[in-house]
Amino acid sequence: MNHTKNYGLPQWELNDLIKMEDFNSAMSNIENGLNSNKSAAEAGDAELQRQVNAANAKAEAAQSAAGGAYSPAFKPYAVGSYVGNGQERRVELGFRPSFVIISGIMESPGATNFNTFYVYGGITSGESLKHRLIFTDTGFIAVKDDPAGYTYPNFTLSGRRYDYIAFR
Repeated sequence: MNHTKNYGLPQWELNDLIKMEDFNSAMSNIENGLNSNKSAAEAGDAELQRQVNAANAKAEAAQSAAGGAYSPAFKPYAVGSYVGNGQERRVELGFRPSFVIISGIMESPGATNFNTFYVYGGITSGESLKHRLIFTDTGFIAVKDDPAGYTYPNFTLSGRRYDYIAFR
């Protein structure tokens, strides 16, 4: 009987008797080889995952150093204003806000419009005013005013300036 070069598996010839010990030994060698390869592959996978995690951590650190953390060039919020036009107003921030505060209170209200103070302010995390202010992946949309004027708070009143602060 001959044996394979690399793994010593039996190679029977025509006149060889096949013995149970030879067969079991071959199967044992195959089992051990498969287990060894599996262990090596798992170790390689674990090392690869460690390297991926290290690379991701390094990339996150670089992003943070380049502006992912607070700096004058990268703030965790955006401020701005828009003037209502009675129609839907889309405000682009470059990110999906997690929280928005809007004020449409006039700078110097007279006695006749004192009641408008509460009407033109709003704070939301996207759920409490979801029919008045819709968050998008790049900003928010102030929803069009109800033609009957019954929608409060109204963030689209024509001619009114609205100031906002939107947080990442």
